[in-house]
Amino acid sequence: MNLLCIYNPQAGGGKSIHHLGEVKRLFNKHHLKVEFLFTEHAQHASELVESTDLLQYEGLVIAGGDGSFFNALDGYMKKPQNERIPMGILPLGTGNSLSRDIILEEKTQIEDFIKVIKKKKTKLFDIAKVVTKGETFYYSNMMGFGFINDVVETASKLKAFKSFAYTLGVLYNTVKLNTFDLQISIDGEEHIMDNVFVIISNSRYTGGNYLIAPKAEINDGKLDLIILNKLSRINLLKTFPKIFDGSHINTPFVDYIHAKKVILKAKVPKTLSPDGEVYGNFPAEISCLPKAIELYS
Repeated sequence: MNLLCIYNPQAGGGKSIHHLGEVKRLFNKHHLKVEFLFTEHAQHASELVESTDLLQYEGLVIAGGDGSFFNALDGYMKKPQNERIPMGILPLGTGNSLSRDIILEEKTQIEDFIKVIKKKKTKLFDIAKVVTKGETFYYSNMMGFGFINDVVETASKLKAFKSFAYTLGVLYNTVKLNTFDLQISIDGEEHIMDNVFVIISNSRYTGGNYLIAPKAEINDGKLDLIILNKLSRINLLKTFPKIFDGSHINTPFVDYIHAKKVILKAKVPKTLSPDGEVYGNFPAEISCLPKAIELYS
């Protein structure tokens, strides 16, 4: 089996470079022929995938975190349909949320994901398409804005704490909690709300261990909206621990909606955070692309 591996040495706060020898050993152990290309900056994965003839390989493996996969997916979706080979994931990043929908067991090792690739068993997964200010990009896990964006920006500076970085980000940003007027169209139905944040999720987890969208299915043709409405700091702190088991969706502060298409507008400038990256701005149109990519799963 001949594979191309896009490897992010900076994933997990730069710790993934220390796993390189082990990753190579495991590929050899399972008799997989792999060519490595290493990313050198934030958008490099997209450039590497777009510029490479993928038809030389049987599969494309992304070794890194959710952000690494996000950037690689951008280059992948710029390829013609007949050049899109199956994709695999080696979760070496901070959150590794998407990997939780690849292998559903609680505790996994890197070798488990290599075994999945070795079996060549794949599943078609949905992704989300985002159009904003003339630009188009895609994500596979989730995208947030508002309070959640502040958390992502804080967590990006605390990657040495791994998945706990997101918890620290929540606690830090609770101190300066504020809301904004959101105009949102959900499958053509218009809403105006005093909003804290919205997460538009494709898979179940975010930040590694947060079961943010417990009803999400990666191939149901729909996106899951988790809408946090105006609440006090005390209620935010009470609600926050519930996202570890998904029970936050049962609180009076959270709306949970399935949708195929969402349009976002606000009176104040708002940035987006797809798959843990701060990227894109309002206004934005998000739609589900059903079964758009083939993943080893």
